Amino acid sequence: MSSGRRSGRLKGPRAVYIDDPFKAAGISDDEDSIKQEDPAKGKKKRGGTEDSASEDEFVAGSGEEAGDVMDEEEEPEEEPEDEFVSEADVSDPEEMEIDGIRNTPRKGHAERSMSYQHDLNFKKRRADGTVVPSADETHIRGIIEPRDHLSKITYYNLTFGSDDRDLMPAVHFRMRWNKGLDAVFPSRFILEEIEKKPEYLYGPTFGVHPDDATKESTYGWDWYYDQGTGERFRKRQRIETIEESMASQKYLPQPDTRKHGILLGPHDNQRLFELGYHESFDFGKAWEASGARTGESKTGTKRIREGWILNIGRKAHCMTWAPNQNGLSQYLAVAAPITENQKNQYKSEDSEPISSFQPSEPFPSALQIWEFKGKPSETPSMTLDMNSKPRLRQVLCADWGDLRRMVWCTLPRTKRAEDAEEEKESIGLLATVWGDGYVRVLDIKIDGGSQETEFLKIKSPAFEARPPSTVCTCVSWLSPSDLVVGCGNGFVAVWNIGPSSAPDPPPYFYRPIHATYILDITSAYPVHPQLIITVSMDGETRMWSVLDSTGEMASTGRMRSASPHIGYSPICQSVVAGDENEFARIIPVRRFFTTTTIARLSSTITAMAQCSIHHPCALFGSSAGEVVGTNPFRRVVYNKEQIWQQIWFTHEWIPTSKTNTMGTSRFYDGYRAENQKLAKYKQYETNPIGGMGTSTVYEENTHVTALGWNPNRPCAAWASAALG
Repeated sequence: MSSGRRSGRLKGPRAVYIDDPFKAAGISDDEDSIKQEDPAKGKKKRGGTEDSASEDEFVAGSGEEAGDVMDEEEEPEEEPEDEFVSEADVSDPEEMEIDGIRNTPRKGHAERSMSYQHDLNFKKRRADGTVVPSADETHIRGIIEPRDHLSKITYYNLTFGSDDRDLMPAVHFRMRWNKGLDAVFPSRFILEEIEKKPEYLYGPTFGVHPDDATKESTYGWDWYYDQGTGERFRKRQRIETIEESMASQKYLPQPDTRKHGILLGPHDNQRLFELGYHESFDFGKAWEASGARTGESKTGTKRIREGWILNIGRKAHCMTWAPNQNGLSQYLAVAAPITENQKNQYKSEDSEPISSFQPSEPFPSALQIWEFKGKPSETPSMTLDMNSKPRLRQVLCADWGDLRRMVWCTLPRTKRAEDAEEEKESIGLLATVWGDGYVRVLDIKIDGGSQETEFLKIKSPAFEARPPSTVCTCVSWLSPSDLVVGCGNGFVAVWNIGPSSAPDPPPYFYRPIHATYILDITSAYPVHPQLIITVSMDGETRMWSVLDSTGEMASTGRMRSASPHIGYSPICQSVVAGDENEFARIIPVRRFFTTTTIARLSSTITAMAQCSIHHPCALFGSSAGEVVGTNPFRRVVYNKEQIWQQIWFTHEWIPTSKTNTMGTSRFYDGYRAENQKLAKYKQYETNPIGGMGTSTVYEENTHVTALGWNPNRPCAAWASAALG
């Protein structure tokens, strides 16, 4: 005989947990009680003191009497199995999917849950059901680790994004720069092949619509050519001509009659050459002379080396190529400070020691503009014209302290008819940071018809500003009229360089981003110009948005020893920077929490070339005097790709006992590309006896101080290096 049907309800008392102290004290709000009764209207709740109950019984709960009954017209609803509601039930009452399991809650359960959640804890929601966060709330977004075994589609979505403006540039450049020929340095074949292949819509413009890119290069410069705003901006800069003798004695490094010795040529047959102050030398002749001595014929053969060596007299603090120059003339801006003996003449007796956190004395300094000629070519790429020596075209002198940083406005600029009407040829806008703590913008123009060097004294720049109680440390361009500047106190300021009535114009953005001195700053131009990347002396590297610097901020792993070099590569859609010790790294913008090692040098990184918009290759210099090149794009599109790197040249300087020589430099080049193992640190290579990691101290004049790629399309493969 089958047993009778039994109730499935839980027998015995049910534990009640009270989190509200007012309910524990017996105090309740009538309005809240009414709201809690609404979802269970027509039902009696089970009491916690009943030992047992039949299926037809309804037991009173809090706020209800035992004699209450439901309406006769209403049908009893099925008792819900779970009285607790999760947030997923409220956001998607129809259906929800957790860990791949589809769960469809009951209709009555969902209705009561939504009403209960809406009344007790009301939150604003978007159209898709997600909760709108409050302004003072901090959020953490989890992203899949890309090093896991993922499909290529998932990896590309995590690295570049799911939008066509992100994926199409990645595919466009993958077809061109992910080959074996360009594993280290850009090749002429690939640079010229870009002009022949069909382009994607967003490929050449890095994700920006071509119409928007054209407007930026034309309408974006309307303020500069405007009769009112542009004319007042240009008139603010006052320059006068000075004598060459005055510039040489006061503003330029004191010329030395001694020459600099240079050892060049094949590694087994090097020759000694001498180079004087402001002289240039074609170092390809070292290989030609070597070939002639061994009986090799030079007729009809291609030159083995093409390049120039300049002697500017002192260690170069900064160096950069002028953009928007598509002609045969290319301009290189170099800044070298005066000697310590020259500075002592302008120091006062009560002057404090020079500090990076404080403005320095207004020492004299000069900016040198050198001109290099290119050889006419029928192809899109030009080579150096070795028959035309480099010329010092212009020297700009000022009394603002040492010139510490300078950045050309590399944003595209279309030539106009007004440029041809000017008496002097416009080179571009140059943002500079000086020792007195000010940031200044110079409108560089040269006399195209003159063959002599111009010596000019800057009385007043086109724009100058300084934040209160601190100094400017680094600068970058946001637009043709906006500058973003890092400060010594960890703040970041943004100025508009347009003419202002105020003598010291205030920035329209001034926020604390770091806790201390900002070493370098750049923007994710052109597709994300609002994103700013900064690196501080405390080792923190952060990416944040100008629109919301507090809520939209991301940071990567902190370095123990900060590397003061950072740049954004629009081809890789990533940040290229130096890492602690002797490594270089790349940080994708969409995965800023991860870093990928792309190069390893033999010593600390001391210089890095700003990323080019024409190729993805990067250049790094070290304190050992070596310059290393690599193509990080191969590692970006496939994170398990083997990385290749190659040494461009190595430089070594030693003092000499000769009275007529300032020292001797030895150059080696011709290194082959190597597959560097980056994951494991080989400490036994440096000290095989003790097995401990060591650091090598090099001569001060050996290390690389500055590197630069030419930003112009015909000369995209031109590179320059400044040495100590």
